[in-house]
Amino acid sequence: MAVALCVEGVSKQYRIYERPVDRLKETLTRGRWKTHREFWALRDVSFEVEQGTTFGIVGPNGSGKSTLLQIVAGTLEPTHGSVRHTGRIAALLELGAGFSPEFTGRENVFMSSSLMGFSRAETEGMLPEIERFAEIGDFIYQPVKTYSSGMYVRLAFATAISAMPRILIVDEALAVGDAVFQHRCMRRIREMQESGMTILFVSHDPGAIRALCSRAVLLHAGFVEAIGKPTDVLNRYQKLIMAREDAYEAGQPATEEGIDTLAEDASAPAASYVYRHGDRSAEILRVELLNAAHHPVELVESGEAVLLRLRLRFNAEAERPVCGFLLRNRHGIHLYGTNTELQQADFGPVRPGEVYEVTFAFNCWLAPDSYSVTVAIHSRDGVSFDWRDGVLFFQVMGATAMEGVANLNATAMTRRIAMGTTELKPESIGA
Repeated sequence: MAVALCVEGVSKQYRIYERPVDRLKETLTRGRWKTHREFWALRDVSFEVEQGTTFGIVGPNGSGKSTLLQIVAGTLEPTHGSVRHTGRIAALLELGAGFSPEFTGRENVFMSSSLMGFSRAETEGMLPEIERFAEIGDFIYQPVKTYSSGMYVRLAFATAISAMPRILIVDEALAVGDAVFQHRCMRRIREMQESGMTILFVSHDPGAIRALCSRAVLLHAGFVEAIGKPTDVLNRYQKLIMAREDAYEAGQPATEEGIDTLAEDASAPAASYVYRHGDRSAEILRVELLNAAHHPVELVESGEAVLLRLRLRFNAEAERPVCGFLLRNRHGIHLYGTNTELQQADFGPVRPGEVYEVTFAFNCWLAPDSYSVTVAIHSRDGVSFDWRDGVLFFQVMGATAMEGVANLNATAMTRRIAMGTTELKPESIGA
């Protein structure tokens, strides 16, 4: 396929001055007296986007995503490297970019359209569709500074897509819209995909990246951390986020080196938990969530077969101890729990110093959301040896939207009934 966008070795440097007078001193000495420190927002970023595809960009805050988008859109010059593209680019960047707060919505539409190369007559032709999609009524004749954030982004998105560009850049701005508008935007993005438009899509929502994008790139501290299939990139992104959370809970500075160490050392014992209690007659050394290939994952497809593997060490004798786990959603609601006693996986008597591995296998039929894992080892009469809340966090994603907390994997069927039929026979009722 033809390449619609090519980013080659793009780097962006900013000069950071401690005081405004330092900038003046450096200017007056023509750079001989350096009073700044260098900050690289991007370093040697390279990738290609094929025509007619949707390319996702993910990364934690401060990773360089917005800087990269501004360079691609042409509103910012790179320090090194180049960007080549074919056709018109329309960009919906961070909220507040592009519109003048003193102008009315209508005036901002004409101004934005003129910057994209449209004449006033062409914009007049597009205006009815922009008004219909934005759905802000008479507010389009009011200054933008009076708009709510949702009204602002609705008008900005409607203006950007009305231009029918060859390349559309969509930043996280869609997150501020209400549910109805977000569904409308997703439907329009799918229509644009089918028409062959190239889309650069930035979002912190793994479900949206997974559903819309054919390839993705992960940025971290200005570098390309991973590039490839959305599932692989999102797993790496989730691993990075969880490593930062582990560093925070452990009281360690969230430096790049610390993150890399925590992320890569799969043999390290679980270091973080929200709450812990027990007499330590036994200790939980490590907890891992694994996919079918026994690789650690933090991002799970709804319905995917997974393994929860625990490693335990007993410090005292115990007669038939019990080990179990509990899943909670982000609101703290208990969703599912089981243990070795219920599953008839008996330890038998154990002695001090013995180490056991316990594996629970299940299909993760949960709705897309964030979830936590609580694990415990205790006696048969309920005396806690080691109980850890929030020892693992993971994200479930799914291609199909749903409500609630569980994915019941329902199917639907429709059937035309002959006209004049007033009653359904029992055997005609299907699901």
